[in-house]
Amino acid sequence: MKIKHVTMYASNFDATKQFYLDNLQFPILSEERNRFTMNVGETAVTFIEAPLNEKPFYHFAFDIPSNQFEEAKEWTKGKVTLSQEQGEDDVYFEGIDAKSIYFEDPAGNIVEFICRLSDAKQSAVPFTASSLQKVSEMSIVVKDKLKSVSAFHEVSIFERDHKEITAEGLTFMGAREDASYLLFVNEGRTWYFSNKNADIFPVEVLLADGVSLKIDENLELMSSNRV
Repeated sequence: MKIKHVTMYASNFDATKQFYLDNLQFPILSEERNRFTMNVGETAVTFIEAPLNEKPFYHFAFDIPSNQFEEAKEWTKGKVTLSQEQGEDDVYFEGIDAKSIYFEDPAGNIVEFICRLSDAKQSAVPFTASSLQKVSEMSIVVKDKLKSVSAFHEVSIFERDHKEITAEGLTFMGAREDASYLLFVNEGRTWYFSNKNADIFPVEVLLADGVSLKIDENLELMSSNRV
């Protein structure tokens, strides 16, 4: 499973666009009055201006080259304040041999740069936003995680390592060898490196094999299908 395109909504839209395109200098693919699409390696990411008085936010992770964690961290610290958890501004995940840093963008999104030390490709050029390899994690907040996970079984997407599904915590959907995951979580969970609780907002994800996932305007998970 690989994530081809993610579409999200953003409040504070002009500041969010300036943050990604001017401050971080993500490569731009297209731009209109109320939306823009940027390139993140293998993935296109679109932000659409959120309706007035709505403040959606999401968690997503971008892969960085496996040999550039410290360089990427210093580059990011020069542009944005890193989030902290228990006084630390980075974390090592032993189970997947990866390191991450987190920060928030002007829309309130919880953005993660993750370095998969054993999986991600290396780079020989100085780190910039153009070095980011893909969206490797997209969190999907749902009303009923068990039901949502079952819907993905119907299109042959299963839990990472076929771990038992639990109602609490995160459920990683996708194969470890692809290192790309949809993270299903019930609303109300407190996000790591944040004091925000997970809430449901419209989002659309298109996978490289044509499977699509959408949380619609009624905050319902639409059935995945091949396009």
